[in-house]
Amino acid sequence: MADVFEGKSCVVTGGTSGIGFAVAEALLKRGAFVSAVGYPQESVDAAREKLATYQNARCALVDVTDWDAVKAMVDEAVETCGRLDYLFNNAGMGGTAPYEKVELKHWKMIIDLNLWGVVYGVHAAFPVMVEQGSGHIVNTSSIAGLIPTPYQALYCATKYAVAGMTEALRYEHEYRGIAFSTVCPGNVATPIFGDSAPPKDAITPDEAATIILAGVERKDGLIVFPEATRDLYLDLWADPAKMEAEMRTMADERRKAYETGGNYY
Repeated sequence: MADVFEGKSCVVTGGTSGIGFAVAEALLKRGAFVSAVGYPQESVDAAREKLATYQNARCALVDVTDWDAVKAMVDEAVETCGRLDYLFNNAGMGGTAPYEKVELKHWKMIIDLNLWGVVYGVHAAFPVMVEQGSGHIVNTSSIAGLIPTPYQALYCATKYAVAGMTEALRYEHEYRGIAFSTVCPGNVATPIFGDSAPPKDAITPDEAATIILAGVERKDGLIVFPEATRDLYLDLWADPAKMEAEMRTMADERRKAYETGGNYY
């Protein structure tokens, strides 16, 4: 029996590092044609070298905050393969900071990448998938797109938007044969943590990719992981009082860590 991804045309943004790279490589191993796009050039060059043994791999420099670049990315994938079966809008950045340290330039930077980057991807791929009568768009949100994590107001704003948009589109266009999935990771050991060490409970990007592709294969609407993160999400949303208590506790802990110069991530 053929693999569901075998021979399929896939684009993965943020595909040259972290979760995106792991997803791109996993798709290649399963026989897909993959365009792994990323930024900056150093990241693209490194990914190209790592994926050199895969004949179906293509790596390219794409700034997802640039509509023309994103449109060209999708057009090239369609021109190369004749169609676009999967778009993984994975490119993004973190944003953890006390709000008094936030400037408007920080808002613009994170919204341009985390939200507009996804909007551009959807806007470019959607007409293609409507015309071909099928396709699957997978947008990366976060557990911070489902739970209002203190000290992550900027990040939550963008990731809640991605989750809400994707869920709305899922219901709106299911009848067309176009699927939408929202990926909501908890802690994954990627460069998103910057100079800070990833939390001890972080899973590897390869583990994340396995979970994501299993959910995409099932056409799950919401893919929340790791297991402990999914259980926490379900538990908190089932008990609003517990959600209040947990978020207040987290806010207190992070405020104390920030005030004493500790790690409040």
